Formats: sequence, structure tokens, C-alpha cells
Amino acid sequence: MKIMLVRDRNVLNNNWLAYFANLLHERGHEVVIACDTYGKLGVSAPGHELEPGVRLVNVNGKTSSPLQNFWRRIRSKALPSWHLFDRLIKAEKPDVIICYFPVDLYNVTRFQHHNIPIVQMVHGYPPMILDKVLHKNPLSRAFCRQSFARINTWQVLMNSYKKEIDPFFAPQNVVRIANPVKQYAENEMADLSAEKKRIIYVARIEKKTKRPHLLVEAFAKIAAEFPDWKVEIWGMRKYPEYEKEINDFIRAHNLTGQVALMGYTEDVEGLYRRADIHAFPSASEGFSLAIADAMSIGLPHVGFKDAHSVNEIIVDGHNGFLADNVDDFAAKLKILMKDKELRIKFGHNAHEDMKAYAPEILMNQWEELFQKLCPANPDTKK
Repeated sequence: MKIMLVRDRNVLNNNWLAYFANLLHERGHEVVIACDTYGKLGVSAPGHELEPGVRLVNVNGKTSSPLQNFWRRIRSKALPSWHLFDRLIKAEKPDVIICYFPVDLYNVTRFQHHNIPIVQMVHGYPPMILDKVLHKNPLSRAFCRQSFARINTWQVLMNSYKKEIDPFFAPQNVVRIANPVKQYAENEMADLSAEKKRIIYVARIEKKTKRPHLLVEAFAKIAAEFPDWKVEIWGMRKYPEYEKEINDFIRAHNLTGQVALMGYTEDVEGLYRRADIHAFPSASEGFSLAIADAMSIGLPHVGFKDAHSVNEIIVDGHNGFLADNVDDFAAKLKILMKDKELRIKFGHNAHEDMKAYAPEILMNQWEELFQKLCPANPDTKK
């Protein structure tokens, strides 16, 4: 089966997209990733390169011709791309089109008349991804609705998200297929019996959603009781003013030797193995691979009860704790910091819980969906 994955830009630095495309390719599918970007193709992280059999087609990429590049640069900023995707779809003739974002859906449907089944992914809490459409002017909403009517299947990441798509989008078929999670053998898990006295948070350093400042505030409430414990916040750094806020708080509360913003790393597995607790104060997630990967490797977690997805992956009192507020977050951290055996128990439970998201299981769910969308295709795996 030929599957076209569509994401308009920043394709190569999306590790999950490369992983998903490679898994499809390994199962015998012909995979084409279609994008539309003149200058934001991205760079593959080591270990996340596309397999040689996965094709990447950039409908507006740079060429060796300066004149053509001049035109493409203007076109990328001034003109819609639907006609370029229309041409590509007619040439490729995919069996299924999978759209990463709503903008990708627009690119493969507007002024186009193909009847290829379309799967719309929702990589997050649906209202956060989709509700911006509801605030457009009436003409734009009507235009968007025509595209959403072309969707055969919506794919969401949590069961609770099935009912979170607004009726405006008229979702007819919504399925939950979570992200596949890398599995680790027992001897590859974090060794929680060897205490490192280190709490980590792996997420981009961003205020509205990821909220690392809440972890710093929570730890500040108990830091004096645990002078040999450290908090490390690892993730992409793009907001210097926000970082200054956090660093000012760290200095004001005498936490300079205990709390640090560490920045980006490619050795995330190594971070998990060098930690005792993964604290995750995010406000909302789609299906957090940072949590899932850390659980798979055996780390206990602390999150917030009102955080979408976080409050489903973390099972309170089983593989971690869920907190009501910052004070409670600090209290839950304190319980885990004082009790190594509880950390080991929660970490083991977390590791076992993630077996339900093994790539083989999740990719079988995708195959079942493809079978329903293209029942006559002999290449669909059953």
C-alpha cells in the first residue's frame, strides 16, 4: 500500500514522524512524506534518520537554480500550496493520505476532487489544536469546513479525546491510536536501587504549556530538607526572557547549586538512567512520549491531576503521583524522594504499563484502520 504522510514543514527534525514513517516502511508499505517548505525542512537527529526506502518530497524546496529559488521563495510566502499538492497526489496516486496538522488537510483537499481516504491526526488535546478554526470569520470557517468534511477518520491519542472534537467538525469516525513507545528489557531499565538524588524534567523550556517554573517553585518548598538532591530541566531553549524569570527565581531562593536549566540533549535515554524521578508539570499533552519513554525505562512520575493526557498515563499511586496544585506537587515529590522502595515499585509498574504501547501492537491498530479504509487492497496487512 502506498501511504502519503503530509506535514507542511519542519519534517526532518520531527523524530516521531521519522519513527512512524520507518515503522510503516518496515511493514512493507511504500511511504511518501510530502511537505511544503522553502527554508524549514529541518535536520534529522542522529538515530532518527529516514530509512532509505522512505521518500521525502518537498513541493517547494530549494533547487540549483537561483532564478527558480527566487520564485519559490516568493511563492512560499505569498501563494497557497494546494495546487502543488494536487499535482503531487495525481502523480503519486497514494492509497491513503495521513495529515499531521489541519493546514496539511487544507493542502490536500482545497479545489481537489480525488476520493482518496484521508486520516487526520490530532497531535494534542483536540480543543487546543482545532478550536482556533472556530474563531475565524464565517467565510473562512465555511471554507475550512469543506476540507474537514473530506476526512474519513480522525486519529486521536487518548480515549478521552474521542469526545473532545467540536461538533462543528462533524467527526464521523474517531479512533484512538496512541503513539508507539520504545520497549526496554529488564537489564536496560534505570537502576533505581542506586540512588542518584536527581529529579529531571524533559520538555522544551516554555511557559504556557510545559511550565517548568512550577517544578522549580515546588522544589523550592522542600529544597532545604534535601540539600543533596538536584533538579535538572532538559529541553530546547527558545525563550530567553522566560529563562531569566526562572533563573531569577532560582537565585532569589538560593537554589543555584540545586536547580539548573540544562538545555537540549540527544542522549535522552542517558538522562532517564541517571535520574530517580521524572517530574512533569505540563498543563496538557497529546500523548507525551517524554513521559512514556521515561516510564518504559522505569522512572516514577509526578504530574498534575488537571493536565490532559498526563493524568491518564500517570496512574496516581500506581506508577507515580498526580498533584492538585504546586504545594501538593512538592508534597508528592517529597514522598518519592524519601522512599527509594516506593520509587522502585512505581518504576516497575510504569515499565509494565508501557508494554501496552509496544510498536507491534500500535502498528497492528494502524493496519486494521488501513484495512477498513482500503478493504480491497491486497497489500494491507491483516
